[in-house]
Amino acid sequence: MTVLAAVGLTLVLASCNLPGGSAAVSAVGGATVTVAVVPGIDNATLALAEKDGLFTKAGIKVKLDIYPSVSQELTALSSGQVDIAAGDYGDLFFAQANAPSPIYRIIADGYDAVPGVLEIMTLPNSHITSPTQLAGLRIAAPDAGVVAAPTDAPDSLAIASATSVLQSFGVNLSTVRWRNMSPADELQALGTGKVQAVLLTEPYIYLAQRQLGAVELVDACSGATAGIPLSGYFTTTAWFRQNSAAAAAFRTAVQDAAGEASMPGPIQQVLPGFSGLTSQEAALVTIGSYPVSTIAASVQRTVDLMNTEGMIKLRLNVAAMIIH
Repeated sequence: MTVLAAVGLTLVLASCNLPGGSAAVSAVGGATVTVAVVPGIDNATLALAEKDGLFTKAGIKVKLDIYPSVSQELTALSSGQVDIAAGDYGDLFFAQANAPSPIYRIIADGYDAVPGVLEIMTLPNSHITSPTQLAGLRIAAPDAGVVAAPTDAPDSLAIASATSVLQSFGVNLSTVRWRNMSPADELQALGTGKVQAVLLTEPYIYLAQRQLGAVELVDACSGATAGIPLSGYFTTTAWFRQNSAAAAAFRTAVQDAAGEASMPGPIQQVLPGFSGLTSQEAALVTIGSYPVSTIAASVQRTVDLMNTEGMIKLRLNVAAMIIH
């Protein structure tokens, strides 16, 4: 759930002279780690770690390769073009569940839901005032994180989460039709009446409120999906076996950045340069939680949601995927 800043741009996270930095570099040889990313709110801890010299302090250099989608990140990761990918868990777990053999490992949990990060929205004068009234309608949904899920199953983690919440309201889901489109097209479709409800993430929730006066109908990460992990940092088993120290250093840096991000100020400062948000948007969007540790039981909820909603047929064991 990210905002693309630029396609094909390569950023090099430069070293900083911090106390203890040179000693830390020698611990892992000052390795350079290449990270694939679609820059957005969910992985802004990368920018914060660079800004505060946390990668250098941990003993590594980090080079960011920008990709237009997480699926393309995974292709680059599997082929060895990059070392680590930052991305949506929907893409990761779908790829793992459909791989001939397990190949992906989780280095760190990256971004968890809070109220307001994923919403079904309508116009303020809409006749739709209850989730049950969505039955029989088309709902626009983000085209990011879409996978080749089985027919009639949600094809993204965002839709799976929304589907779970709608089920709790008793909505007849067999009559709900999801239509994937770019978030900008979602706003246009809602504003022109082509659809009567949209599923949005930030910053498009804020933009829908500002431009259209749109209002929340359903918090799509609530009830059974409240606080659900949405994205993380992962690699391949093969790379980890050869680079365990670098993986540990990377995890330390992003988790230290997550600790700094417990207050909104640090993340809001890096979002404009990293994700393309304006300063006003960065100050007003709802920002999720950046976990300072990776809890297997928590991330397992995401896998179980995908399995329950039919996105994947296997119930993956998250604990076996996490690098400790």
